[in-house]
Amino acid sequence: MRINRKIIPLLLALLLAGCGKPEPEAVTETTVTETTTENRYLLVRDWEGAELLGSIFFCGEYRPLPFSPEEQPDFTLYGENLLFPDDTFAEAEQDEDGAVIALRFRRDTAPADFSVYGVGFDIGPSELQSAVGIANSVRGSEDTTLICSYFEGGITELTFVFTERVLTEVYIAA
Repeated sequence: MRINRKIIPLLLALLLAGCGKPEPEAVTETTVTETTTENRYLLVRDWEGAELLGSIFFCGEYRPLPFSPEEQPDFTLYGENLLFPDDTFAEAEQDEDGAVIALRFRRDTAPADFSVYGVGFDIGPSELQSAVGIANSVRGSEDTTLICSYFEGGITELTFVFTERVLTEVYIAA
């Protein structure tokens, strides 16, 4: 068998190219950064904090916390009470800048259309869990005083107080 002399240098070059120092393999590094707004309470609550604070309804409108009393010209801040045009009121807490950051509504003094996350004073203790989710803290008894509180998840506190199975107070803090 006769080999063409022109092919020999080509074959030799190919063989030597494979016999030299091995080329390092290119290392490809992939970094995945994932940003989520994790809701630790997803299995026990349908809402997140901003959604809940935006669902506060009274005096015919949604009134998200926090808000500036100046933004609500029909309301009067008198001491610790926020007075409404229909002669009802809620206790209000303010931050250092004067913004209302918490409200306490009582059954006998709250506006008739008050609700938070669709829950008004007509709800019973047995319906609360399906309406709002599982509370962080439940104290007392349905037959006397039952206090159901929700914390974290974008709010400071949401507390429902039942007296003898009747919702008597709702406290919401941003």
